[in-house]
Formats: sequence, C-alpha cells, structure tokens
Amino acid sequence: MAQATHAITATATLPASPFPVALRVGNAFVPAICHPGRTVPHLRFARFPRKAKATTAEALTYAYRALWYRENRAAEKRRRLEILSSPHWVELADRAA
Repeated sequence: MAQATHAITATATLPASPFPVALRVGNAFVPAICHPGRTVPHLRFARFPRKAKATTAEALTYAYRALWYRENRAAEKRRRLEILSSPHWVELADRAA
C-alpha cells in the first residue's frame, strides 16, 4: 500500500485584505466584512445586523460601501498625519516657538 506524498485536495485561499460578504439570517441577508487576517473566529466578521436586507445584492452593496468608507477614512487620517509630520510644518512650528 503506497500512499501519495502530496494530497490532491483543492483548498480555497482567502485574500489577505478584508472583503464584503452577505450572511443569510432567517429570510434576510446581513451585510458583513470578512477580515481573513484575524485569527480569532468571533472577530473575523464585522456584521451589520441592523442593516439586514432582502437580497444578497443589496447586502453586498451595503458592505462594499461600508468597506469603501472605512478605507477612505483611514487614508484621510494617514494623509493628515503625514502632512502634520512633514519637515516643512515642523520647521514652521519651530520658528514660531
């Protein structure tokens, strides 16, 4: 009995960045954002239970918008911090002091 050294099973790999999903709950669909990088199971999904929708398309659209908004806010915060820590502004602050 010779066994194969490599298993031939298809394993689905998840993307490294968060992505929107629609979770079925009863007759409705709850928009959620899956964070595959989080190892704790109860933190892997950010659900929006009060925003339950009738169809998967509506739930996915809401989750896409929520994810887009979060990414835009994070980028805006990063840009503001970069501006404030710019050598130009630090030099002006030193002159004023």
